[in-house]
Amino acid sequence: MATTVARFVLAVLSLIFGVCTAWAQSTSSTDAAKAALERGDYASAETLYKEALLHQPQSAEILTNLGVTMQMQGRSTDAIQVFEQALKLKHLDRTYALLAQEKCKSRDLEGARPMLARILKEDRSDSLILSLVAPCYLDLDEPIKATEVYGVLVSAPSFPRDLALIQLSKAYLRCSRFFFGRLATTPGSAIFIQAIRNARNRTSPDERGAFADASRSSAYFRADLSFPEAVKLWRQHPSDAALLYLLSVLSSEESMKLLSDCFEQFSDSIYLQQLKFDMLADQGHENEAIEGYEQLLQSHPTLPDLRYGLGMLYRKQQRWEEALTVFRQQLASDPQDERSAARVSESLEELGRWDELSRFLEPRMKRTNPPLWASLDYAEAAENLNNPGLAIRTLAAAEKSDASSKSIHFRLLRLYRKTGNVTQANVENTWLLKSRQ
Repeated sequence: MATTVARFVLAVLSLIFGVCTAWAQSTSSTDAAKAALERGDYASAETLYKEALLHQPQSAEILTNLGVTMQMQGRSTDAIQVFEQALKLKHLDRTYALLAQEKCKSRDLEGARPMLARILKEDRSDSLILSLVAPCYLDLDEPIKATEVYGVLVSAPSFPRDLALIQLSKAYLRCSRFFFGRLATTPGSAIFIQAIRNARNRTSPDERGAFADASRSSAYFRADLSFPEAVKLWRQHPSDAALLYLLSVLSSEESMKLLSDCFEQFSDSIYLQQLKFDMLADQGHENEAIEGYEQLLQSHPTLPDLRYGLGMLYRKQQRWEEALTVFRQQLASDPQDERSAARVSESLEELGRWDELSRFLEPRMKRTNPPLWASLDYAEAAENLNNPGLAIRTLAAAEKSDASSKSIHFRLLRLYRKTGNVTQANVENTWLLKSRQ
């Protein structure tokens, strides 16, 4: 399911209003900016927050709110730069979460991953912070962490319960696939795999048919373990086939239970309809899923993210031509939507249309601080167009603002080796080796 922007707008606005009331000094600019945010006039709010910064240039709170106005206009790179500037002045947990959210949306998964781990460790009880970053855990293929996050949001009054239940169901379904995949490659798992397959083919009443065998084969297996308890044990014994079997069963059961609750409580939920189409795609019925999304676009044309979700569905199936078409349509409807621009770029790269990719990215590369995804893709295009010098210059410039990006250093290492620059190749290799320590 695609990230539901409308729900995050509510969360972000709650953050803004909370910050505004906490300021020691209220000014006409900040009051007017708050009012502009309330009515969704983000361009005016941006102008007013910039005016407020003239009077309070060291305010991390005003900078955060300025970043949000840019975020709401789809300008991820600008928002990221402002959030980073705010965090240099003062660490604000919610600013940190906003930055992680934008990194995830703009394909900087390498930068987002450690931030999301820290948020889950330090801010587990803050439902607003979790609501900002929750979709990122599924985007980063972290289904176990996603169950923890949405498990909190199910009880959060400010977060839509239908969306939380559906996303939690999806997280458990992803967990089931994850553990079954691990189980399939683990010695001694044949009887457990057969039990699961029999249940799914309905030749057995349930997936627990091999619990007795699991109990005999493992000292750690207990049928009464909860999912979190079983996860804790599995992390201590990752090759235990019985535990992998148990976790696959528990996560599958939990997903089905939550899905049943969704149908009972929210049968008309648009999110539930999206989930059904996503599940059809996961089961190999891509055409039915795509038809479903297209019907939703017809019946709910103003629903946020539907077209983007369709593009992500094509992307998941590696149908890059269709994905490119949909992401271009989304970008045409909102030219400042950097998230869709990043997906257009990715699609062109996957299709190997290097000239077109280079032309698409050139305007973005002329900015003072081009986004990381654009720099990486532009350098890839330059290399494939036999211009390694341009690729190196592009990555070297990106390195100045993203010095900790392993992707930049790895690509520079490859290019320096390719062009015979042994000295610089050794510099990059040394950096990469130190980063692993």
